[in-house]
Amino acid sequence: MDIPSKHIMIVLPHLLCGGTERTAAELANFIAGEGQKVSILLMYKKEIFYDLHQDVNIIEPSFNRKGLGRYFYIPLLIFFLRSQFKYQKPDIILAFGYIAFALFSSIGFKTKVIISFRSSPTRIRFPGNRALNATYKFAHNIMRKRVDGIIAQTFIAAEAYKKKYTCPVVTIPNFLRKITEYSSERLNHIITVGRCSREKGQHYLIEAFSILDAPDWNLIIVGDGPKRNELEKLASKLKIADRVIFTGFQKDVDYYLSQSKIFALTSEIEGFPNALIEAMANLLAPVSFNCVAGPSEIIQHGRNGFLVEVGNIKDLAYYLSRLIDNEELRNSISSNASNVKTVYSLHTLGMRYLDFMLSVLRT
Repeated sequence: MDIPSKHIMIVLPHLLCGGTERTAAELANFIAGEGQKVSILLMYKKEIFYDLHQDVNIIEPSFNRKGLGRYFYIPLLIFFLRSQFKYQKPDIILAFGYIAFALFSSIGFKTKVIISFRSSPTRIRFPGNRALNATYKFAHNIMRKRVDGIIAQTFIAAEAYKKKYTCPVVTIPNFLRKITEYSSERLNHIITVGRCSREKGQHYLIEAFSILDAPDWNLIIVGDGPKRNELEKLASKLKIADRVIFTGFQKDVDYYLSQSKIFALTSEIEGFPNALIEAMANLLAPVSFNCVAGPSEIIQHGRNGFLVEVGNIKDLAYYLSRLIDNEELRNSISSNASNVKTVYSLHTLGMRYLDFMLSVLRT
């Protein structure tokens, strides 16, 4: 396919380890591989976790937030972003994070701006802080006309954005990263992957695991975060600490997935659950809370996984038990689940990103 050459600039806070950051890095690598000029403009000077194509241009500030504080850093950041937009002259700005800063800094430039919110459309940006939430909402309302296009991760999110914006909105889910294949023996492991934080809901999974009649099964929790200590105490309180294994943060998640049989996602809220499709690509049978948003667009209940109402520990335990007790069902579910490799391939979805960005340029 002959694609006209354009300069695409991806803007986000940093490239530390994370779902948004991985998407940005892999998309930049794909765009560069298609012969397009691509830059990644970062808002903070931090370690770059992901490997990048040699033709991806990384631009980061020379100054560091440490020691400056939020209120001194923000004007410096806006000046930095505006100076780079002026100097680099991108055809398209694709904002992946801290979108309000990218929008505000692009005012006055003719560059097309496409935004992609990477969290649930129902997410409250600053929980417990009405003033900050009101300010954040007000800022987005003011800059709404600066948005030339929106890339939503799910159909649910797309419908929410269509009610607020008049620009084109397209749904493009996250693409599946390259899976490292291992010939590991599958053990009696239920596994979950994610930051140990309230919204990831691992406490629901620990409680459900405690009522299973499966003494020869273990629960593996891959990830770290502020709630890890509480989760460890909960496992001890429920007298299952010897069968709940906390691995902490792991760079090679596939190694752990390849040794497991069942994957559980118990998030209360998601933008698009990368961990879910990665587990399915690793031939695990999934059970997921039907949170907003993503799982219901990935899982066909009873065919390639099971969906459970958010917070319903009894049903979560029920479907985990079905998969534990019925090997034939588990194998059928995991086989169907592996089709995500085709549906969420980088090439297929990367081309959709490019097509949409070029269509916005033509408007």
